[in-house]
Amino acid sequence: MSDIEQGSLAYFQSRAGDASWLGFLRALADELNAQMPVEELRAFFFMIGGRLAARDPLPAGASLAELETNANAYFAKQAWGWVKVRDMQSSLEFMHSCAPLRQAFGEQSLSWAAGLLEGLYATWLRQVGATNQLELHQIGGAEGVVDTLRFRLAHPSYFA
Repeated sequence: MSDIEQGSLAYFQSRAGDASWLGFLRALADELNAQMPVEELRAFFFMIGGRLAARDPLPAGASLAELETNANAYFAKQAWGWVKVRDMQSSLEFMHSCAPLRQAFGEQSLSWAAGLLEGLYATWLRQVGATNQLELHQIGGAEGVVDTLRFRLAHPSYFA
């Protein structure tokens, strides 16, 4: 197991989560899955992520390192895992690990619940100056034992 996975597992174990909401969140997810197609659920959760970002904008930073630090400060308060931001030359990659999406909404939710983080990141990035000429998209599904999610900020042609 890599250092990142070991650190992430230690993080999971240190965060018990709020069990008082778990039954409600699982029932909510079951009902949402029964009532809405995955594309609509993902769009709905994207909008919720945007509202969260509007309520709690990231402090302005002067570098990607500050962006990462500020985002991780938010995630630490929420017990929502952590992010690593990487400059990929023609894009930025956001690798988010240990988000409690599977725990909160169940296994079948991962196809749409990540829209919450996508909306959060997209709105934060607009707030700190990303232009409308760039788009943020999730790349692939949850990876590894800590459900690492990858998001890419790039020109739309990157995703074509």
